[in-house]
Amino acid sequence: MRVLIVDDSRTSRLIQKKALPPRLLENLVEASGGTEALEICRREDVELMFLDLTMPEPDGYQVLAMLNDAGAVPPTIVVSADVQPKATERVLELGAFAFLKKTPSRAEIEAILEQMGLA
Repeated sequence: MRVLIVDDSRTSRLIQKKALPPRLLENLVEASGGTEALEICRREDVELMFLDLTMPEPDGYQVLAMLNDAGAVPPTIVVSADVQPKATERVLELGAFAFLKKTPSRAEIEAILEQMGLA
């Protein structure tokens, strides 16, 4: 399964990789920002994306909106420190499957993957 982690913080990407089930690390690619994430999604078959919201342009909301407009939102789990209810509502409206507070545990990720049918 092709997995994409999108976060402008290298440290956050590293922490998130450590929380992922080992099977998701086999075909993992990382993006340090929205532009890179969009390029990867255009050229590769991303089967699962972990997306931060607070990044330089385009931010996570914009990435979701652009992919949504193209009809190409991969199954997405937003991972963000912005846990306001409006943030959660907005990303779900833009096509994300779930919202997890930074930094999620492996158990939280596994539970979402099970809901997605990817366990």
